Amino acid sequence: MNEPTSSSRFQPLRSQPLRSLIESRRWLVILAVAGTLLRFALIVQTLHNQRFYDEIDYDHIGVSVWHGHGFMDHTIGLPEPDHYTAYRAPAQPVFIALVYSVTGRQPVFVEVCQALLLATLPFLCSRVGRALGLSALAANIGATLAAFHPLLGYASSTLYPTAITTVALTFGLWACFEAIQRNRASWAIGAGIAFGIAGTATTTFAPIAFLAAVIVVFKRRVKLAILIAFFGLAPVLSWMIRNKIVMHDFTVATNGGYNLELGANDDATPRSGNWITLYPNWALGEVKADQLLKEQAVAWIHAHPARYAELSVLRGLAVFDSVGRPKTQGVNSGRLAQIAGWALLPVVLLGVAGLILRWRHPIAWLTAGALGLVILSSALTLAKPRFRLPIDPLLCVFAMSAVVRIRRPESPTNKVV
Repeated sequence: MNEPTSSSRFQPLRSQPLRSLIESRRWLVILAVAGTLLRFALIVQTLHNQRFYDEIDYDHIGVSVWHGHGFMDHTIGLPEPDHYTAYRAPAQPVFIALVYSVTGRQPVFVEVCQALLLATLPFLCSRVGRALGLSALAANIGATLAAFHPLLGYASSTLYPTAITTVALTFGLWACFEAIQRNRASWAIGAGIAFGIAGTATTTFAPIAFLAAVIVVFKRRVKLAILIAFFGLAPVLSWMIRNKIVMHDFTVATNGGYNLELGANDDATPRSGNWITLYPNWALGEVKADQLLKEQAVAWIHAHPARYAELSVLRGLAVFDSVGRPKTQGVNSGRLAQIAGWALLPVVLLGVAGLILRWRHPIAWLTAGALGLVILSSALTLAKPRFRLPIDPLLCVFAMSAVVRIRRPESPTNKVV
């Protein structure tokens, strides 16, 4: 008996209603609704959970911005408990302030808005997949993985800037590619604005607009590169100028020394992170206390270069781990969270494989650049699973691209047939 050909083997699958549904835009709408309901359920489940220290900071600063007092925080031990701060990136407190201006000081509504914001991911990821040359089926399966990403769902139930960073970064990378393809200034401006939001929500991504502009120049779109760089870097530079005027330090954040010290000391391990307790001399003020920690960390690095190099390499590899070693116990540290974290490992690794296999594509360059920033930042300071989360929707799409390429290596367009 003759072996069925590849074409005949998949012919019945084409007529199945499920495949037609997955390939349609209706599927993306279903993903958006179902994913949002799942995130709402997580919000309800964690409604009475104790807030992380970082979340309390974001809430305090958001309230200060909402009341018109600017970026101020309350820290015990400082000469002035209510003081101007640059310890947290500005975008999330502004987002919180905007929500509070409508709802009052109700953090749950910030979480609801974040859950709704993540509903855009299926549509964005599907577009990214199509831009990579994937079929509607493969692109929408990648979008499905992103829509039900368990850690992103959990992140939306916190006050961390994960949701706003994820959506801004995903849109920015897609818009940057569209700007290159269409040679349109409007797409370049949109990409720049999105990169600016991502960089001021999570300072790890502050240089992403510059990296994108370099790639666009390489594609001989100099005018578009200038627009991306201008709109993408202007928010970060404005924030740094504000810090120079208000705090006398031209910096993007006053937590660099603190984070460096967490990863450069005798007790540091690749997974130690916030398990190490530091005692900054806050009486010196936020800027000087951070500078002192930086000096201590640099001195330790000079004294232990081999150990720091080892820690850096291992922390860079730890970026691909989605389980981590959380200090605060709760939903994030339970058995279900660990299962979800380990289940993400093959998706992340396939995503990296997809980046390698599609290395000629501009979206692969942009995604690799963003991932490189996370790896570099984690390697130098400390590694946590949530640092990689803003890139995970793109890795989901590239994971599908890798599956398609491995399954049909002869296909020039990487389409599922």
